[in-house]
Amino acid sequence: MSIEIRRPTDDEWEDVCRADGRAFGVAYTTEEMAERRPFHDMTRFRIAVDDGEIVSTAGSYPFDVTLPGGTCVPMGGVTWVSTLATHRRRGIMRQVVEAVHADIDERGEPLASLWASEGSIYEHLQYGVAAQIRMTTIDPRRTGIRAEFRPAPNTVRYAEGEAAFDAMADIWERFRRGRAGEISHDPAHEEAVLARRQRPEGALSAAFYLLHDDGYAIYRIEAKWNAGHPAHTMQVIEFAAVTTEAHAALWHALLSVDLIGEIRSSIIPLDDPLPFLLENQRALRTTDLNDSIWVNVRDASICFGARSYRTSDRLVVDVDGTRWAIEGGPDGGSCRRVRTRPDLVTSHAWFSALLYGGTLPSALVAGRRMTARTDEVLHRADLFFPTSLAPYCQSHY
Repeated sequence: MSIEIRRPTDDEWEDVCRADGRAFGVAYTTEEMAERRPFHDMTRFRIAVDDGEIVSTAGSYPFDVTLPGGTCVPMGGVTWVSTLATHRRRGIMRQVVEAVHADIDERGEPLASLWASEGSIYEHLQYGVAAQIRMTTIDPRRTGIRAEFRPAPNTVRYAEGEAAFDAMADIWERFRRGRAGEISHDPAHEEAVLARRQRPEGALSAAFYLLHDDGYAIYRIEAKWNAGHPAHTMQVIEFAAVTTEAHAALWHALLSVDLIGEIRSSIIPLDDPLPFLLENQRALRTTDLNDSIWVNVRDASICFGARSYRTSDRLVVDVDGTRWAIEGGPDGGSCRRVRTRPDLVTSHAWFSALLYGGTLPSALVAGRRMTARTDEVLHRADLFFPTSLAPYCQSHY
């Protein structure tokens, strides 16, 4: 019997959850499936069915994503990509993901993006790495915020429940527009996240919320009493600061929490100013660096035409035989098809990686993913595409 690729029905939600859970080693409870259902639009999902059994899944969430310069465009956040072990190496996942891409295109969303569970899959589906994720630790016993950067008393406060949710929603929208790669938050999804964060998660406590007028931080605690020598682990799970004052004040509060032996996070960008605020910079350590967001530009004219550029220039990029003239500067840009001689030649995946401005063309050339007509052209491209802030996304989907 042939594999059928189709949209799941609303009644198949639990079957989709079970199929995804088998692939990722997760056993969703009935309560967890019910809790997640409200923010999953089944019309955005596609499944592969073999003799009545769901063997592969993929879907997308609707987001707005920030591009360099602060412009936002609609994006399909691809998610739940999975195939059962019994049906791998048959090209089934590719068919399901391409069906999701077709749905994204039909909805007029010019960009698809995802978090990759494995780094060897998505280049074949025309995705390129556009941002990185940094895992860090801080020993707060060895450092604090320098005296001249510490906030006035009562600048940061604790909040709970709906009061925290309402304040954070406004701050997040302001914050995410300042960093290429960050996305909008759907209220229904955030309500479910808030509910989950009010419960312990494994060894971690329920979430604590720190609020500033221009920022917030969310953390959990793993208690380690060590027979009277406490050294708890703090896990910072979300951090948004719109101003430098909010950034310093929130970190001062986090570093001041009692009984903490280590602060862990994966929400500090590569170019975050935190080290310069610390009394001892070496107390902040990067323990791992990994790819995070992979992007697949569905409509180059919209995506590259919506962002701004560091210098004023015009470059022609050959992408798998199609040539795009990208012209722009700090105030905006344009992108259109042309037939003129290309300055850069690359594949769709690594053309997509240029969108957020965190991947240097010279790195792609050195990595054999791109060629440049001349060294002078490559130098211009390295000045043209990057952003002043490293692209980043702390929102998992």
